[in-house]
Amino acid sequence: MTSQQPERALDLGEGGPDRRVVAVGYLLTSLVSASVALLPVWPGVHDLPVLLIACLGLLTGAGLLLSPAWPMAGPRTAVVGTALGTSVAVYAADGSPGIGVLVALYSAAAAHIPFLRSGRAVLAATALPFALLPVALVASGHAHQVLGWVLVLPATTVVPVLGVRSLLRLAAHRARRDGGSDLLNRTGLLESCAQRLEREEDLGERVAVNVVHFDDLRDLRPVLGPAAAEEVLAECARRAAALPGSVVARIDLDSLAVVQPVELDASGEPVRTAVEEGRALRELLRAHVDLAADGPGQGLRVRPGVSVGVARAPEHGRDVEDLLALADVAAVRAGAEQHRVAVTGGGAAFDVDTLRLHAELPAAVEDGQLRVHYQRLVTAGTGRTVGVEALVRWQHPERGLLGPGAFVPLAERSQAIVGLTLWVLRTAAAQCGAWRAAGHDVGVSVNVSPVVLADPSLLDAVRRAVADNDLGRGTLTLEVTESALLADPAGVPAVLAALREAGARISLDDFGTGYTSLTMLRQFEVDELKIDQSFVAAAPKAPADAAIVRALVDLAHRLSLDVVAEGVEDARTADLVRSLGADVLQGFHFARPVPAEQVFTAPVEAPRDVPAAPAAPAAAVARAPRGGDEEERVGLARTVLGATARSEGLLRSVTALAAAVCGTEFASFNVVTEEHVHALAPHGHDRSLVPRDGTPCAWTAHQRDVLHLDPATDPRTLGGVAAGYGVRHYVGVPVTDAGGRVLGVLCAYDHHGTRPATALQRTQLQALAGVVADHLAGVDAAGQLARLHGLLQAMAELDGSRDPDRLLAGFGAAVHELLRPDFSFLVGPTTPLGERWDVLDHRGDVDPDVLGRVVFDAPGRSAVARSVATGRPVWVPDAATSTVVAGDLARRVGVGSVLTVPLVGPDGVVNVLSAVWRHPQRDLSPVLRDAAVAAATRVARQLAARPDRPAAPLEVVG
Repeated sequence: MTSQQPERALDLGEGGPDRRVVAVGYLLTSLVSASVALLPVWPGVHDLPVLLIACLGLLTGAGLLLSPAWPMAGPRTAVVGTALGTSVAVYAADGSPGIGVLVALYSAAAAHIPFLRSGRAVLAATALPFALLPVALVASGHAHQVLGWVLVLPATTVVPVLGVRSLLRLAAHRARRDGGSDLLNRTGLLESCAQRLEREEDLGERVAVNVVHFDDLRDLRPVLGPAAAEEVLAECARRAAALPGSVVARIDLDSLAVVQPVELDASGEPVRTAVEEGRALRELLRAHVDLAADGPGQGLRVRPGVSVGVARAPEHGRDVEDLLALADVAAVRAGAEQHRVAVTGGGAAFDVDTLRLHAELPAAVEDGQLRVHYQRLVTAGTGRTVGVEALVRWQHPERGLLGPGAFVPLAERSQAIVGLTLWVLRTAAAQCGAWRAAGHDVGVSVNVSPVVLADPSLLDAVRRAVADNDLGRGTLTLEVTESALLADPAGVPAVLAALREAGARISLDDFGTGYTSLTMLRQFEVDELKIDQSFVAAAPKAPADAAIVRALVDLAHRLSLDVVAEGVEDARTADLVRSLGADVLQGFHFARPVPAEQVFTAPVEAPRDVPAAPAAPAAAVARAPRGGDEEERVGLARTVLGATARSEGLLRSVTALAAAVCGTEFASFNVVTEEHVHALAPHGHDRSLVPRDGTPCAWTAHQRDVLHLDPATDPRTLGGVAAGYGVRHYVGVPVTDAGGRVLGVLCAYDHHGTRPATALQRTQLQALAGVVADHLAGVDAAGQLARLHGLLQAMAELDGSRDPDRLLAGFGAAVHELLRPDFSFLVGPTTPLGERWDVLDHRGDVDPDVLGRVVFDAPGRSAVARSVATGRPVWVPDAATSTVVAGDLARRVGVGSVLTVPLVGPDGVVNVLSAVWRHPQRDLSPVLRDAAVAAATRVARQLAARPDRPAAPLEVVG
């Protein structure tokens, strides 16, 4: 299969053109034939044969129009019959001038010729009038007229055939091609691939059908225009078409289909899996696309974001249309997966049994077949049960107890989920009230889908559930997902506020897997974050996931939100998420979902106590080495001890990750002084100070390299404190500053026998040591927290202000102090239609005269113009190489890096704050950037709420 397919003739079968068109043709030609016989202007015509032929045509035409049962001849029969009838009429005309009219009627036969299947049949049908006309003229005794009328005949036969066939070919091309890109469309793809898949069993080939969704073209269009988006898609289609044997089609505005043969090895098996094929295609399409410099893209380099769904023939079917549908569903699923590639399961999203369950669900609610099971939530510190999550089950009369996966997903696609959720809410609230009356101080959580959150009956149901069961404020928690919030960002805040006013808490479920921003968190005013179990379960094995958990915990706590870690399946995970700061834990390690009567009968795992360390051994130990720079090193160590007083949180995260990376029970960041080792932020134990001699950390600091040993057998540590505590496995890496000086040692250890430290573990441990070194060198999270605290204080002082000048000035000063650029300035529109933006205020080291002469045009090239156009913040790390900022503007103002933060009101962007650094900045802290955006949103909301806010400018057309 190739990407350049030859055009095939349009095959409309033997049915030919539409029966109404054929009927009208019969009627018109019959009337013309009758006029030859009846009008006196054509003397010498034998009237009766011509009238009989005309009547036959009139009867056929009327029958086709009036009766669907009237048989319609195929193209071949119609050509032959019409040509014969016309030739008989020519014979009856007996050489009169009326022959000219009848010769023109050969065009009626020619109209059917383009619908013949084969080229041979087309040639034969076109030649038929050239054979019949001379016979009719000779038979009527007018052989001398043959040459003249044969010369006229091509105008009524060949020309119509060529014209109609050209139109049909053009229509066929357009029917199979996308109008904007001239790529094959869905119809063209199906036609091009059908023959290949039909021959596939004979050829022994396999075919992969890939559907590619371009995830960011919809964002590119409003910024750069449709032409730029089309340019990106066309370039990606060209790359896909260059693959051997591929067929590329555009099946949607932002979607391509790529059909390609599967490469097989000598044994006939695929060389790569379907996932590998999809990833290879994705990497090919994700390469940068350079937009034309003279086009709307202005020479920008963009990297398309794509999701790929894969289906293969014959594994998943042979019908191309079915494979396209399966691959399309897989592509949608791929958009939510890490690698953006998914392979179809080979079947529909729901089978017949699932649809049957969906139909039975309303009756099951009425008949009392549903059950609610409850899973406990425990505090991270004490292990006390503080709540339960209500989880629905279905006691089906034929299939037994069904989990929610069997019926909830389909219910969520319809209004059936509303009745189901309200039943669970009533049942769970009543059970919680009964527990509280019996002395169990617990709350209950109920899951609420986007459909239910948008239903007006939810608020009344919550009010009744709280009032009828005497549930105090905050006892009932409603768990909503990020997708539910994003379904209606404008209306959801009011709904959540009303639910909180009714006495419910709002928990953001599966947090971390969606697209909620810091600004949206402030807007939606939730009470709790539930970190998705995919991060929690992976945290003990993957430092990146553990870091994500820690970051989410810190984020939630800064916003005064409680944190629930779900998916805690074992003790190791429980210990880690405790150390990372989670408030409440949930998972099979503590309790499985059980019926209400079993909730308080099963024990809950309590936090493990660290056993007391044994006394230090009395045996002589080897003295730890002292280097020639000992005095300098000890002085640096004491400086480190003083600097880490505010670093407890970060160091505890690092040591927890170190234990997770190395698979050990314990870890710590140790600072070696004259005679002692100070264990900072120990993970898994509470020892903070031990003698220096006999410790592996002292040797690690001395060697300034990774050290791995068994303290119980190594002569350097034999008899030392580590061996006395039963440590049998130790791996440590030095934490060094930019000058190579040792600041401390990051180490992991446990009681199990010594085992090799893998290269990956060493690399990851060294990376964590680098984090500690950067932190101690000045990359200070506490400093960022201080800046954030200052911003919050400044914004609190502006709350309630009705003076727009004070609001904007205070906002500009607060963000300037937060970001600490070289200078910053605020711009606003100075023309009624907003095409010109001038500097209104500025701060920092900048010449006011230079800044005062700067004018920003909304259509121009600047970060300000981009923020005005998109309503989004814009970060330009290096203005000299950026295509966003015009070079002359950057040089005139002195811009190295710039961040623009728009204030977006109901009518669009009202102001833009620009923070400028004179020298290019490698990066900008996402925490500080998001805080600036949140502050802008807050001020914009205050500006929009002012009663004296002027109306939008009126455009006068005249």
